[in-house]
Amino acid sequence: MSKLFKTYQKKKFLIVDDFDNFIFSMKQMLRRLGAENIESARNGREAIQRCIANHYDIVFCDYNMGDNKNGQQVLEELRYRKLLKNTDIFFLVSAETAKEMVMGALEYQPDGYITKPITQSLLENRLDRLVDQKETLQDVYRAMDQEDFTKAISLCNQHLKNNSKYRSLILKLQASLFFISGDYAHAKKLYEDIIAKRPLDWARLGLGKVLVQEGNPKEACEVFEYLIQEQPELTEAYDWLAKAQKQLGKNQQAQTTLESAVSISPRALLRQKELAQISHTNHDLATAAKAYRHSSKLSENSCYETPELHLDYVRCLSDYSQGDNSPEGQKLADEASRALTKIREKYKDEKQVQLQSRLVEARVLAGQNKDSDSKKILQTAQKLYETMEETTPELTLEMAETLYALDDSDQAGSLLRKLAEEHPENAQLLHRIEELQDEPVSLKQRIKAREFNREGIQHYEKGDFGSALEAFKNAMEITPLHVGLNLNLLQTIIKLHSRKPSQDPEISRLLKMCFDRLSALTPDHRQYRRYQHLLERYKANS
Repeated sequence: MSKLFKTYQKKKFLIVDDFDNFIFSMKQMLRRLGAENIESARNGREAIQRCIANHYDIVFCDYNMGDNKNGQQVLEELRYRKLLKNTDIFFLVSAETAKEMVMGALEYQPDGYITKPITQSLLENRLDRLVDQKETLQDVYRAMDQEDFTKAISLCNQHLKNNSKYRSLILKLQASLFFISGDYAHAKKLYEDIIAKRPLDWARLGLGKVLVQEGNPKEACEVFEYLIQEQPELTEAYDWLAKAQKQLGKNQQAQTTLESAVSISPRALLRQKELAQISHTNHDLATAAKAYRHSSKLSENSCYETPELHLDYVRCLSDYSQGDNSPEGQKLADEASRALTKIREKYKDEKQVQLQSRLVEARVLAGQNKDSDSKKILQTAQKLYETMEETTPELTLEMAETLYALDDSDQAGSLLRKLAEEHPENAQLLHRIEELQDEPVSLKQRIKAREFNREGIQHYEKGDFGSALEAFKNAMEITPLHVGLNLNLLQTIIKLHSRKPSQDPEISRLLKMCFDRLSALTPDHRQYRRYQHLLERYKANS
């Protein structure tokens, strides 16, 4: 008889598995331990519904249950919905041994992980140890469930004074409670004290996280880099290293860090999504498409699945296939079309998603020079847009972007001007409007223009103003309305002819072009002061 026989009699169990034989076997073993209240579910969705209707103290959930939610997604959703208390125990059960599956499962930190086949002695040893720990520290866990972190921290102190056998676990809990409650000073002190006595990995990780939250990313990077060197499969350290690198403005390094983490554990949805977003920002469309592809697939049956995630995936494919009429470009466009069909089927009752999907589709078709098909889709989207009771700024921006892609600059500009008038205090939105007006072209064209601009800046800084002039002219052939480029070109001309005004007709043409485009700038534009300064310099030299 188990030493916790009476404890198990009071507990409520749930076994989640799609095989009756396994459920029957588990029930028999649990009854030998003293369990009386045991229920079962045949798949992940049923498990979630049972947990919504009832509370279970101990859950055993199989990892692989066919096309339904897997065990990792069940754990993820139970936590997301706050259906799993800190006092509860969740065991992930699996016959799988593939590294990527095991890594993915363990990243979600179930209380226990058991591989099949399960014996009576294995079950008893693993369960006894966890139940004893939960029972001993149940007052701390209950305070955590109530989000009374001050009380939980105080209770941790009491257990430490009583020389609990779970001292290391209590210190870990207490430090995390300081961190969760935003008391970074106490969390940092506790982590440093622990490391001074014994350099535990979880304490180093915790210290690094505190440094990030305190705004000390450089020191945090050193902590995480050392930790990764010592424990190369500790994927959480990679996630936080990437956060620190982003704080330092090192987006390319952050992408490389996340790529390393994904190679170790490719089944973590939120990490794949983060990699997709940062690589898209870095204009690495190949990596972005691959990561979006993974995150879109991993999100199926997940509580983190959103239409925006799937739409971002297709937006990336649209950017990637833009202007590429090769077989590879066509393949990417076809992939985008298939994904859009699935999105429309999945979210058929969501009007905004239907509209967004058509806007993206219009851009995909335009990028493959299918102008007639693209315009038909745009017309459908415009009709939907006109019937929307309420539109968001993001939706209007996407409509304008699509209009620009289909060479309807007048209507796009009209939409953006109206949007700016409706939100005069929203600085971030106004900046995005300015960016779209500056660069109303495809991402690939924007990247090319920015490369020319960078080249021009480098030449200017070296004093090679003639080469700078040519580079800025090349950039402006792609994005002629870009305010910053016009200012760069104007500044270069002024510098090049600072001593003697040029009689060159080409220079005169360029000056007139810049002034014509810049004269419409208003005082609230972020580049207005720079324009006024250059205008004064030009007049002084004339």
